[in-house]
Amino acid sequence: MKLVERPKAVFWDIDGTLITTEGLHFEVIRDWCAGHGYLLTEEANIELLGKTMPEKWAILQPRLPAGLTEDAFRADCACAYMAGLRADMMRPGPVAAVKRLHTLGVLQAAVSNGEAPVIEANLRVLGLWELMAFTVCGNDVACGKPAPDPYQEAARRAGLAPHECMAVEDSIVGVTSAVTGGLVTLAWPEADAGAPVELPGATLTLRDDADFPWAAFEA
Repeated sequence: MKLVERPKAVFWDIDGTLITTEGLHFEVIRDWCAGHGYLLTEEANIELLGKTMPEKWAILQPRLPAGLTEDAFRADCACAYMAGLRADMMRPGPVAAVKRLHTLGVLQAAVSNGEAPVIEANLRVLGLWELMAFTVCGNDVACGKPAPDPYQEAARRAGLAPHECMAVEDSIVGVTSAVTGGLVTLAWPEADAGAPVELPGATLTLRDDADFPWAAFEA
């Protein structure tokens, strides 16, 4: 499927789309939990994938000792995560696409379930912070992905209708959020991540970096 009209804005997911940090997220939360007497296994971590930090805390709190606070959990994990970020975690194809779209004058923003300081740290390590018009984080909306709220908020901030915007996502959680929000949705899963070739509902799924729909932007 080809894009018929040029999107007026492109909104980027971060984790898994621009930077491969799923392992780092797990290590950070696993180590924090271990320091407080709870062993978070890789199997148990599956329940946390794609969730906002408040949602992760709600899942973890019953398994942790009494007296711990959500604020400490979020702050400690954010600090540990930012300390572990490296530029070589980037996905070169999507990062190059952000830079090329910038040269074409396309409005871009980052839309993530993550915390605002973590979003900024990700974008800065990738060299993309200055290229984003704004960011939408998990704390900016009532419900994070897979609810449509984050992408609808991004369209509102851009002053555009959702159908005039394109979202770029790598997971079913993100694709669901963008599709139900009414956006043109580009699925760009990692080729070697075991992701399905098609993510249900996506307008277009890339099988290779070269498949990005440049014709819609450069016509």
